[in-house]
Amino acid sequence: MPRSRPPMYDDGGGLPDVARGEQRHDPSRGRDSVEGHDNRRRGVPNFLIRRAIVVGLVVVLIAVASIVAGNLLGSADGGSGSAFGDSDWNTIVSIDKNIGAVVLTDADGEETGRFRLGIQSLTDSSVIGSTVIAASTDSIAVADLSAPDGIATIDIESAGELVRPSGTVATVIAPDIASERVVLVHGPTREVIDTADLDTVPGARYDIDLARSDPTGRNVLVTDSGNFQSVLFSFDRDAPSFFPGLALAVNDSIVVTAQNVGTNANINVFDHDGEAGVSTQTASVRAGMISGGNVILIGVEGEVLSLSIASGEVTTLDSLSVGTVQSGNVAPRGDRLIVRGDQGTAIVDGDGLVIADLPGAQPTTTGIDKLAPRRSTCVILARAATNEIMVVDLDDGAIRIEALAQPEVLADVSGCLPVVPTSAGYLSLTPDAVQPVTLVGDVLAISPDGGTLVVENNNRLLLTERAVPDSDPADPVDIGRAGRSVAFADL
Repeated sequence: MPRSRPPMYDDGGGLPDVARGEQRHDPSRGRDSVEGHDNRRRGVPNFLIRRAIVVGLVVVLIAVASIVAGNLLGSADGGSGSAFGDSDWNTIVSIDKNIGAVVLTDADGEETGRFRLGIQSLTDSSVIGSTVIAASTDSIAVADLSAPDGIATIDIESAGELVRPSGTVATVIAPDIASERVVLVHGPTREVIDTADLDTVPGARYDIDLARSDPTGRNVLVTDSGNFQSVLFSFDRDAPSFFPGLALAVNDSIVVTAQNVGTNANINVFDHDGEAGVSTQTASVRAGMISGGNVILIGVEGEVLSLSIASGEVTTLDSLSVGTVQSGNVAPRGDRLIVRGDQGTAIVDGDGLVIADLPGAQPTTTGIDKLAPRRSTCVILARAATNEIMVVDLDDGAIRIEALAQPEVLADVSGCLPVVPTSAGYLSLTPDAVQPVTLVGDVLAISPDGGTLVVENNNRLLLTERAVPDSDPADPVDIGRAGRSVAFADL
């Protein structure tokens, strides 16, 4: 039997009023954290990169281009680090989408807090660390789960979905329905960038599906197809920067764009101020990744190229066997490029080496992986023709485990420990075994460390261990009524 008990009035009522329209300064961050209706991001500009390009004779231009490229190399490492997420958690976050009520529960089923977001009829929500971001058709709300006394609300005719740019798990983007305006929220700091407050170019059409970010989520490069350009929105700068071409890659110091013309592409490297570095022409490209002093490029026919940021020299490294390349996404760890072709998926490392070439397989796109794989250690692929799921290690490209299952995957932060549905229930996938999960009900969420599940059964939400046959799990914990979305947080 489930232990613990639900609150007596478990209908989202009795929620405390919250103070709105506040802005709090956090000295530990060295910048203002936006928590009020004034949505303009205020922060200290990052002036680490300042370069000059001297215009003169051709010989002088070549020399100066070399100098600029050398300076760009200063911090052009894609980086790995721990920006792709944290496996720690201590709180379950239940969100009532009808009334915008948030209920916090600990691992013992005891309610630790509840409040309202101030918006209703939610269309999407996301929890990043201790921050909850929610969207409706006419508003966005941002709240600190640890201290929900100042909730930022932004009025926007929203498209209804929160999108994470490729390359990070730390930032979400909310576009308006016409894609002429976007609101970006950096989860770890709750900073907000609203393009309505910025000096942007009229006629914008932001292609959010093509947005690219560094692993920290603080630098986001978005294609503006309405003006045939890319726009850099940075939480470390006061104003956006504009670049010709499609968004291809970005890190904390440089931007790479592509202008595809027929079967060729012009590849351009800039610093964040818009000053030009190297430029070259290659075959038409579909994906890119900044790695050390090079940009790894993937051509539409599967060519793997390396562009030297210092010299502009292009080297052909390898080729893929995945058919016509459709897209490529940098994993949040920053040093792997996951390339999707019409005939399969490949993984390319920071040196441009193809460490996996998997015909017939495509990345799963459920949960936070809506548009791009976002796991730290493994990528989960599905083969539709065989109804098969496989877990592939991002370090060496090896297939760690395979199973016959459906592609609606729930996975931990690492991606190596998914729970997958089958026609007969759920399977637990680990590097050592494929085993049925012992439970009754439907799995709604999995904890960041992969050890705990939230299950819906008899109109209740139950917190249960990830039990397999011959294990002796504890009794499930009742954490409230069903009909809510569920996430895990570390407060």
